[in-house]
Amino acid sequence: MATASTETRPNTFSYTQDVSLDRLDIILADGKRYVIKALLIELNYFEDIFGFVTSGYMTLRDSVGLVESLSLNGEESIEIKFGKTVNDSRPAQTFRLYSIPRRIPAANMNGEVLHIYFCSEELLTSELSKVTKSYKGFAINGIVQRILKDELKSNKKFYSDYTAGTYNFNVPTLKPLEAISWLSTYALPYASNRKGADMLFYENYEGFHFRSLGKLYEQTPYKTYKYQQKNAGSIEQDVISILDYEFVKNFDVLSEVSSGTFANRLISIDPITRGVKVTDFDYLKYEGSTLNRNKPESPVPVVSPKSVIKFSVSNSEQARKPFIPTGSTSPDIYAETTIPNRTAQIALANFTVLKIKIPGDPNISVGKVINFNMLKTTRETSTTASNLDNFYSGKYIVTAVRHIIQSQGAFQTVLEISKESNPRAS
Repeated sequence: MATASTETRPNTFSYTQDVSLDRLDIILADGKRYVIKALLIELNYFEDIFGFVTSGYMTLRDSVGLVESLSLNGEESIEIKFGKTVNDSRPAQTFRLYSIPRRIPAANMNGEVLHIYFCSEELLTSELSKVTKSYKGFAINGIVQRILKDELKSNKKFYSDYTAGTYNFNVPTLKPLEAISWLSTYALPYASNRKGADMLFYENYEGFHFRSLGKLYEQTPYKTYKYQQKNAGSIEQDVISILDYEFVKNFDVLSEVSSGTFANRLISIDPITRGVKVTDFDYLKYEGSTLNRNKPESPVPVVSPKSVIKFSVSNSEQARKPFIPTGSTSPDIYAETTIPNRTAQIALANFTVLKIKIPGDPNISVGKVINFNMLKTTRETSTTASNLDNFYSGKYIVTAVRHIIQSQGAFQTVLEISKESNPRAS
């Protein structure tokens, strides 16, 4: 049986890919705990700003009959705690073990290789339940918090930006995470200078977040990463050196046009007044928050808003109708403002996407902003400002994180980073 390790973990690290895996345990339904760190081949942990919850999988070399001896059946939990050193380890996180999709015999016929998948308990809870409830007189961030606590039974920390207005919402029989996604469509950040419902619900190692993209863009960058010569002379330089990078998405004009990024039309219908309102969105008139202060510029000079048409229920005119008693209407949900702008804002958040690999960093998470200094594709090796690719260098938001910990002690972090605009050509 797997047992506790007596290995002494370091308080300092000597190499950029050092790691301190302080806890990797299986917890059975009856509370018994089994240490499985000695069986690990590789651990992968994921965060995604568009994916609601954290998840991951691990590969184990099992020669003790783990599945049979522990009678693993999906009721178990996985507890993980890691960092660069003992002193900077992140808080322990607990996940639900939900699948063992692959069991492969070892080459020497003495055991097998297991692939074990895990996710946040809240994801399973959401799949098992529905929300059919009326929320009256709440800000939308308050409704999200209540769903998280009452429906998802989560006791994790919740970080939220304030949303404007108080509303009466009837959640129409949705899974809790679906209900939060639906409410996000109407959630306006509490700031007069922001347009559109750019609120995102996601989880990282700190807890759950309900944050405005525009607000996240205003953060001080976490670090400045450089694609430079390896072994630059100091460990301080090496930890900010990018090991590798690739463009996942440079631009895709067809996709942006078909998704409504540059232009879209909303047809909103009020079932009480029987009114119909048409609202057109034009990216060239868009003045939302941007990471690098670039002015809007569309590669397509003219896009008809009729290229993407959406429909929504609205109540924007009810308070103005004389036949509706004063005070009997709900506050305006501003569908004509939120939906057209959100359609563009979420798409723009993935306008330029890179995947970069860096030495393992347990403290980086989705939602943070970083600087990326990319060199021009020339023979020059200088990292001075004159040799930077100014079109792609700049601020990026971290939209996905993958931490990879291997049994040999190697620790790497793969980031997906994006920005919504590039500077105009000079």
